[in-house]
Amino acid sequence: MLKCSKAMTSEPISDVEALAALDARARGLDAWSLARFEALKSDQGYQLMGIGDDSTQALLAFAVFSVGPFDLELEMIAVDPSHRRQGLAGQLIVAMIEQGEAKGLERVLLEVRAGNDAAQALYERHGFEVDGRRAGYYPQASGGREDAILMSRPLARQEQGAERPAQ
Repeated sequence: MLKCSKAMTSEPISDVEALAALDARARGLDAWSLARFEALKSDQGYQLMGIGDDSTQALLAFAVFSVGPFDLELEMIAVDPSHRRQGLAGQLIVAMIEQGEAKGLERVLLEVRAGNDAAQALYERHGFEVDGRRAGYYPQASGGREDAILMSRPLARQEQGAERPAQ
């Protein structure tokens, strides 16, 4: 299983079955397939951060993001439904932002369902702003389509090897 403490860890993508199972519980229709997680194992452009419980070895939450030459893109966050509203997604976002800043990247990008008000509020609390909208981007269980809200957040670029100021 992905080695996590009750705190944050950044690991290679390895236990794809655990990731896919948590994703299915957390995101339902939007969940990625096991094959998609398998493909990520060999793709160096993607990174995983996870939060787990050492005592039970249970994966509680994880985020997958891609790293480009200038940007990070949050591909997805999944939090076990029984552990929501405990700040886990926020911890993942903060850790991703810190990693992007340490790499000297310029911004973080993401897209979120237009109807997912809780996620949009979470992202706004972490400094993301709306950049635009993609009409009909997400499939809906009813057969219709839902818009995606495009959001981004600038990063404070760090010089390689520079000390991070105390907060």
